[in-house]
Amino acid sequence: QQLLRERGTQDTVAIRYGDRSWTWREHIAEARRHAATLIARADPSRPLHVGTLLGNTPDMLTALAAAALGGYVLCGINATRRGEALVRDINRVDCQVLLTDAEHRDLLDGLDLSGVTVIDVSTAWLCDEPLIPHREVGPDDTFMMIFTSGTSGEPKAVEVPHAMVLFAGTALVERYGLT
Repeated sequence: QQLLRERGTQDTVAIRYGDRSWTWREHIAEARRHAATLIARADPSRPLHVGTLLGNTPDMLTALAAAALGGYVLCGINATRRGEALVRDINRVDCQVLLTDAEHRDLLDGLDLSGVTVIDVSTAWLCDEPLIPHREVGPDDTFMMIFTSGTSGEPKAVEVPHAMVLFAGTALVERYGLT
């Protein structure tokens, strides 16, 4: 949360994807809009868990940054799951919102997702509310939940704390000499 806020005024490149690029200022501004919109639409009586059924694209990076800035839990939904198994995963992590895109939207056709607001991020859905975080987070707070492979039964949701993202990121920077 704090590190992303610091990046929000930088005009260096944050993301390159295909022939496009986004500065940190652009990326963080978009992530703030995502977080503000999702927080405004959330049911305050339920945990704020936002599922993502997205590919490895800038939309997923924005969803990750939005969750960090907004202080809610992101739940990575496995796009290899189908039908009732997919519904079970979404329900298992108590998603009240599920972000998807045009590529993955058809995986949800005909599924009973009662109590889950499905948002196709490839459509216009954002508001222009200021971001008031759901909560301020600490290093041990849950940043996201990811599913195991399910080799010993049904996949299980594993909680990933904010600190783990920093440790993993630092290791990747060092290993690959990223600047």
